Amino acid sequence: MCKGKSPGGPRVSEEQVARIRAAFERSLWKSTNQASRELAIPQSTVWHVLTVCLHLKPYRLQFVRALTNDDKRKRMEFCDLMLEIMEDETFISHLIFGDEATFHLSGTVNHHNVRIWGTEHPHETVEHERDSPKVNVFCAMSQDKVYGPFFFEGNTVTGQTYLDMLQNWLFTSLQEDSHDFIFQQDGALPHWHLMVRAFLKEKVPQ
Repeated sequence: MCKGKSPGGPRVSEEQVARIRAAFERSLWKSTNQASRELAIPQSTVWHVLTVCLHLKPYRLQFVRALTNDDKRKRMEFCDLMLEIMEDETFISHLIFGDEATFHLSGTVNHHNVRIWGTEHPHETVEHERDSPKVNVFCAMSQDKVYGPFFFEGNTVTGQTYLDMLQNWLFTSLQEDSHDFIFQQDGALPHWHLMVRAFLKEKVPQ
C-alpha cells in the first residue's frame, strides 16, 4: 500500500499504482485529467501516486534550439580553443566585459535578479508602476579598472545610441589604456545592430 504522509492521507492499492504506472509508461505526455478519465481513478489519487508513490515530477516544456552535428563540432572546437587560450596567463588581463542595466527611479525591483528563500511561499508583493521614470546605465570592466558609468539619454537603448556610446566614449577610453584588448558583450538586440557589428568588426576583428 502507498499512503500519504499523514494518518488521514489517501490510501491506494498496489493494483492502482500498477495501472497508473503502466498508463504513464505508455505515454509520458498524458495529463492527470486524461489518466483519471481512462482509469476511472480520482485525479487526486493519480496525482498522489505519481508524486508520492512513483516519485515523478511534472516538467514544463521548454523550447530550445535543435543541435545539429555541425553545432556539436563547433562547440567542441570552441572548447578546445578556450582551453588553449586559458593556458595564456595574460589572457584575462586583455578581457573587457561590458553591459547595461535599467534602474527605475521609483525603486522598482528587477524580478529576473531577485529570489526570496523560505520553507514556505512568502507571498511577498511588489508594487509595479507603469511607465515609471528610469535611467539606462552602461559600465565596462577589465581586470583592474571600471569604465563608467555611462548614462544613456532616452528611455530605451537602441542600436544607434549604443553605437554612439561605443564610438564617442567607450573605445576612446579603452584605446587610451591599451590597443590590445578583447571586448565581451551579450546578445542584447542593440549589441547586434548591423552598424554596431560593423564597427566592432573594424575595431576588434578578433
